[in-house]
Amino acid sequence: MIKQIRTPFFIIAKQSCIFLFILATASAPRAQEYATDRLFMKEFNKSKCRNLVEKKINNLKKIRVMTLEQEALLNQNIWSKLRVKLPLSPGEKAQLRKLKEKGVYSNNLSAKNIKIRNSTKFKVLRHKCK
Repeated sequence: MIKQIRTPFFIIAKQSCIFLFILATASAPRAQEYATDRLFMKEFNKSKCRNLVEKKINNLKKIRVMTLEQEALLNQNIWSKLRVKLPLSPGEKAQLRKLKEKGVYSNNLSAKNIKIRNSTKFKVLRHKCK
């Protein structure tokens, strides 16, 4: 007799819980999108892009390139060491071999031209985020 009473009670309780769950999920308010949300997301994406670009630019700024002036100073140092008969370092020996093979011609840019080239490259990178 006890089992007969409990069984219908649990069935009704279970069905009512399921009904309440369906009713609660069906009547839940839907998220509404406002125009400000789209503007916020657009600005958020722009600022995220700007941050990534600035990190990339900082990494590019850390890369050192030999300038024309530095190469001229290195060549002058090599010739001075040769005249005085001082020993050359391995890097200087390689530079001397290169000078003997190719001559004094260099395709390195001056510091001013490197700065101009980098600034235009950085402007292009920054412009992509607008």
